[in-house]
This record gives sequence, structure tokens and C-alpha cells, in this order.
Amino acid sequence: MAEIRPFRGLRYQVSYVRDLATVLSPPYDVISPQEQRALYARSPYNTVRLEYGQERPADSDTDNRYTRAAADLRRWVAEGILAYDQRLALYVYDQEFHHQGTPYRRRCLLARVRLEEWTAGVVRPHENTMAQPKEDRLNLLRETRANLSPVLALYRDQDQRIAQTVDEALAGKPPAAVAELGNERHTLWAIDDEDAQTRLAGLFESRPLYVADGHHRYETALNYRKERREARPAWTGDEPENFVLTGLTAADDPGLLVLPIHRLVQFPPLDEDPLQTLARHASVERVDGATDDGDAALTRLTALMADRGRSASAFGLCLPADQTGEPGDERLFLVTVEDAAGLVRSLCPDCPVEWRDLDVAVLHFALLGMVLRINPDPIEEGGSVTTIEDAREACQAVRDGRCSAAFLLNPVPVAQVLAVADAGRRMPRKSTFFHPKLATGMVINTLDR
Repeated sequence: MAEIRPFRGLRYQVSYVRDLATVLSPPYDVISPQEQRALYARSPYNTVRLEYGQERPADSDTDNRYTRAAADLRRWVAEGILAYDQRLALYVYDQEFHHQGTPYRRRCLLARVRLEEWTAGVVRPHENTMAQPKEDRLNLLRETRANLSPVLALYRDQDQRIAQTVDEALAGKPPAAVAELGNERHTLWAIDDEDAQTRLAGLFESRPLYVADGHHRYETALNYRKERREARPAWTGDEPENFVLTGLTAADDPGLLVLPIHRLVQFPPLDEDPLQTLARHASVERVDGATDDGDAALTRLTALMADRGRSASAFGLCLPADQTGEPGDERLFLVTVEDAAGLVRSLCPDCPVEWRDLDVAVLHFALLGMVLRINPDPIEEGGSVTTIEDAREACQAVRDGRCSAAFLLNPVPVAQVLAVADAGRRMPRKSTFFHPKLATGMVINTLDR
């Protein structure tokens, strides 16, 4: 099904950049203004200047962060800071990291992947996208003609044939690049053996791919290909615009970590206490100890959520203190929906069948949308919800009065991600967070070679 190809990667050269960690950056969608400034200060060659450059008051149509990114990319290549590998290669990229004290190692294969329309079913999405990020990424792609950050896609490898082929290709091979960045170790190898490349390409021909992270980048690449194809009188289908840089990870990789994305909610004026409203459709239990030891109570709550979540839809709910509480305190509750599919079916009959036991859909369309009558769309789109990845920060937002409540979710199992995608459905936006993000700057794919 999927077509992968090797490419001549554009990489930082050790003669100019002795510590690769100083030039790596996260992808654009997780870079805060503070981190952007820190990355700029870390190195004059940090890829943030390409991936997510700073805006300036005097920006114009001819001088802006997109044109400056393209100019920096051309200059760094001309000066030898970045250089193309001599041979076509597939790249193996390992990320070693810790999460909550547990070590992980996630492996992906970096390749050019042929772009396919979603309707073909070869590359399958699982989340919806937004227009603004795609416009931003398209402007950058037009100027730089480069895939700076790879899409992350999953594949099934039950027979372990891809894993074995990669291991054989790497046997005795030294890394091409290593970076130590905080508590993460990033290691890159180049598979430039043509026989190994051919074997791997053949193994992917029978497998669909599932976009885990980078839906906006993938759809941007589709839009750019369409633009280029319409502007050219002849089109062979082998032009570089027909492919996008993708990191391919096995769905059963032991280092594949999916974290939840929590919801901060701003309540409109309500006719009754939201707890009473929720209690008519779900079990609501107070988790004691929040005022005495918030972290301990939150830890208990997340453990209860994980336990109940094995057989039901379970959520954490953080509310401000009641009138008897001390300022800054919060109340924690476990909200459990035993028959999630039945609740969604009764309250949201138009919702897809595949969503009926999907926690984020139960929360958005049943509990928020139908029970509490709250618009579950993002605040910037007229809704009442913002997203946050850290549960403690979510509860802190409640304490600080920045939101009315925080709903905490369990992570979405990878099998459920694949099942929704196989059914041709998409989850609500910001349903999954594959941790950590692939770093930007390990290898770049340009569309001029």
C-alpha cells in the first residue's frame, strides 16, 4: 500500500556544529514564545529559525519569517553548515527518554513517503485539522521547499519483519549523529545499502500507514503538491513534491508513549451545580484530600481513572473550592460513565459508532455538549474549551481562576487510534499526544533534490 523511498538527507556538519543538541528544536506546534527565544539564544544555527522564526514589527510580503527561513536555509547550505549526504539513505532515528521515572526507547524509520489522498485509504488520519496551522505551514513550505519536521506515522508489524530487517541493516554500523538534549538521547543511523532499502520498501507495500502526529503537515504537503501540479504543464508523479518526510514507527513499539490531553472549560451561567447535572448521567465521587495534599490527591485520582478506565469511560474533574474551602483549594472528583456507548447513542445519535466508547468523544459530545450544554469547540473558535497536557497545570489553572473546571482524561490506547482510522473516522482535535515529539533538525528533506 505505502510507498517509501530513500533520500539524500540535509544534515548539520560537525565541523560547524560540534554539539547537535544546540541546534535541535521541537516542531512548531509546541514552541511557546519563551521557548522560541531560548532556542534563538542557544545557537545562531538553531532550526527554530527555519521551523518557527520570530515575527518582526516591520515584516512585509517580501521580508517575513517565511522568507527569512528560506534565506537562512540557503545560506547555511552555501556555507557548509548544512550539507547533503553523498548517498541516498533511509534513516533510523532512536529517541531514548524517561517519563515518570520509566525509561523508553522509540524507534522510527525516516523516509520519503508518497503522498496519498485520504480517500485512498493508504495513509489514514485519526484527528481533524484546523485551517490556520495549514496556512502557516504552506507559507513556509512555499518559501523553503523543505520538510523540516517529519510527520509521525504508525504501521503494523506483527510479524516483526520490518524490525528484523532494520536490525540487520544496522548491525555493526556506527551512528551518523548523536545528540544529548536534557534527559533525551537522539541517535541517527543512515541505511545506504540499496538491498536493505529495497527490502524495506517491499515490506511497506502491503501496509497502510496511520498518521499519529503531523496531520497539518501532511495536509499541507497535499495542498502544496496540488499547487505545483496545477502550475506545471507536465507531471510525472515522481517529482519530490509527491512525497513527504515521515518518521515510521511500529504500532507495537514498546517506546510508543501516548499521553492524554486534558480540557480546561469555561462554564457559561448554569441553572444548577454542574455536579448535580453530571450525576444524572454518570457516577460522581469525591476524591478526598485535595485541600491537605493536592499532589497526593491528584495522584490517587489519576490512579482511579486508570483503573476504572479499563471497563468504563472515566474522567477526573477539578473544580474550585466550595464556600467552606480555603482560597486556592480545589475539589477533585472521579466521574465514571459505565455505559459510555449507550450514553453517546442516546444523547448524540449522529455521532459515529466508532466514537461511542471513545473517552474524548464521550466528554465532548455527551457530557459537555449534551449534558452541561457547553460548546466543546476551542475558545478561539467560539467554544468554551482549551487544552493542556499536564494534569497538575490543569488543576493549577482552576486554582488561579483561569477556568471554571478542568476535565482530566486517560490516554487513548494505540489500538483505538488505529480502529478509528481504519473505520475512516476522525477523533476530535487534540485527542492524542504522542510523547516526545520528533526533534526538528536531525535530518531535513528538501524538494530540490
